[in-house]
Amino acid sequence: MDGLTKADGLMSEGLRYWSDKYKKPTLKPSSYDRLMQTIEYQIIPYIGNYMIQKVSTDDIQDSIINRMQKQGLSHSSIKKAYEALNGFFRQYVVEQKIVFNPMVGVILPSKSQFNTKQLQVLSGDEMKKFISVAAQKLKKGECRYRYGYGLIFVLYTGLREGEALALQYKHLDLKNRKVRIEQNLVMVTDGSGNKKRRPLIQRSVKTEAGVREIPLCDIALEAISNHIALYYTGNDEEYVFKTRTGTHLTPHNISKAVNQVFKRAKIDASGMHILRHSFASYLFAKGLEVKYISKILGHSSIQITYDTYVHTDFEQLKQIVTAI
Repeated sequence: MDGLTKADGLMSEGLRYWSDKYKKPTLKPSSYDRLMQTIEYQIIPYIGNYMIQKVSTDDIQDSIINRMQKQGLSHSSIKKAYEALNGFFRQYVVEQKIVFNPMVGVILPSKSQFNTKQLQVLSGDEMKKFISVAAQKLKKGECRYRYGYGLIFVLYTGLREGEALALQYKHLDLKNRKVRIEQNLVMVTDGSGNKKRRPLIQRSVKTEAGVREIPLCDIALEAISNHIALYYTGNDEEYVFKTRTGTHLTPHNISKAVNQVFKRAKIDASGMHILRHSFASYLFAKGLEVKYISKILGHSSIQITYDTYVHTDFEQLKQIVTAI
């Protein structure tokens, strides 16, 4: 088949063919995986049995956009469905299979209509407690937490979860007190319809600005030095975060590990993202300029850094780190 399916075909067939032919070759595996999740779970179950040429603006507005909003899905999720359908119908117009793109009249709800989640960060005391618990030793001198020092390192570098899991020893330069970030671990499906996901290392990160070097503070340097002393075998190609059998640590594994530390430290928190947010807030409270914080975090623009962190009350941020 050279082009798209015929306009009198079903939406389900057309969307799957369009995504495979036009999107798969241009997207990273993780991005293609997210697109297919949107198509399979948010679009096809609701308009998949419609004929492509019969789908109206009202069908999409009511069955996709408004339904997703009523179900409490995020603005980001709704936007992904909107963009997928717009790209799909635009391609049909380009190939002259249909004369009108029904997405032209579809209204994407304003971001202001969605509740913004409160940014959760660790206080100064909580950061101290986290370090103390993560570095705990058992009676025989063994580490209580295999990834404890690694988690302290993440807390004081602001790495994204996927960046931390893709980190190799070759990326560490302790002599010059820096770490280079240039790849990312993502969980993807194999494209066969099997929902089981596997880890995949992408030789690129979330944004172009994500490729960066991060200077190491004393706490981060000490933490990663302790981790190296315990687990480094001399192979620079090995991953810093790995299982006892040498396989990739997954996001599920590392989230379980950090939550165990939170629980023992009696910190009401969950998930790796809190470590990144806490580091960013710590830098803000210490008075570092936003352009430098943005560069350390690997944000694609300073505006993203502002939008994520500056709305947090500055006095609150100061209180977070007064005990550090």
